[in-house]
Amino acid sequence: MTDRKNLFEEFPAVNTEKWISEIERFLKGKSTTSLSFNIDTNLSFSPLNRSENSTPQYLGTVNLQSQNNWHICEEIETQSFTDGELIEYKKINSYLLESLRKGANALVIILHKLPSAKELETLLEGVLFDLIPVHFKGLIFHSLPAEFLTNLSKTTFASKIHGSCDLSNNSEDKLIDCLDICLTCGLNLRPINITINNNSTEQLSYAIFKTSRWIDLLLEKGKSIGQIITNIRFEYNVGTDYFIEIASIRALKKLWFGMLEAYKVEKPYSPYIHAITQSNQNENQYKNMVVATTQTMSAAIGGVNSIYVLPSDKKNKTNEFSRRIARNVQHILQSETHLNRVIDPAAGSYYLENLTIAIAEKAWEKFCKL
Repeated sequence: MTDRKNLFEEFPAVNTEKWISEIERFLKGKSTTSLSFNIDTNLSFSPLNRSENSTPQYLGTVNLQSQNNWHICEEIETQSFTDGELIEYKKINSYLLESLRKGANALVIILHKLPSAKELETLLEGVLFDLIPVHFKGLIFHSLPAEFLTNLSKTTFASKIHGSCDLSNNSEDKLIDCLDICLTCGLNLRPINITINNNSTEQLSYAIFKTSRWIDLLLEKGKSIGQIITNIRFEYNVGTDYFIEIASIRALKKLWFGMLEAYKVEKPYSPYIHAITQSNQNENQYKNMVVATTQTMSAAIGGVNSIYVLPSDKKNKTNEFSRRIARNVQHILQSETHLNRVIDPAAGSYYLENLTIAIAEKAWEKFCKL
């Protein structure tokens, strides 16, 4: 269809002055500036945005993918399957396979003890690694990360597994050694994990600063820029500021591409962003379900790669019902709202575009001062 018609051309245009005048009349004489709110320290934002005050200025393209799909994560705490000193890996395997059958398509496995290669085989038996990414984290990676990666490299699926491994609490030297193990053994696991605790510009600027620091350090060690940036993973904690969360995630992408441009990266790589909802804070689990829905929408519209929705009764012992709801929140957003089929659901919204730019510019300014 080549003939495109403006759907609003039959309606008379309303200029900005008249539009603001009507808003102020509704506000009973108050100025529209009273609607502005503080996003961050020294950063105020007006919710009134039109094409006249919108700018196409970007630090980088927001989304490079041909869709907006994300993985639905299930988190498995292996400590829950401990019998005395023994971890029952067969029971964990049955549990995670059941989670995959019921709709999860990514795994977050928390390890507190070092599993042998044979135990890892038992743990992940039956997982289709071509389809299912696996993220490892836990206390074991504070003390024996290299040993874990070495054991993993001895498994029959070592060349097939992909995902990440949270080694963020290790020293730089130890993490570099682990990256070498991954590259040498062909383990497709991102070992550099950078956590973003909230939507503040301080957190975003510090995340990009840490990223640039890793790039500088690893370039000195002889790694290529491609090897470095494809081994970085961001973990973003989604809060309750619905629109700001969307804009903050989109701003992170702009900051990422701006940084890659500074390093003269010829081929742009999208950042890998894993989102975790903070939706288990209320004692009322039904309220938590509603919060989980809006937070998941923020992450999905922002455009992350994977989401873990905290079960609504996470403060207590989770049950099958709460885990099912946590998964189904994401299934509904994918199957019924089709947020996963739109490349950038927030693109074109004057409000969100301007909010994204405001956050990105402030974070970039702070990054440059670090």
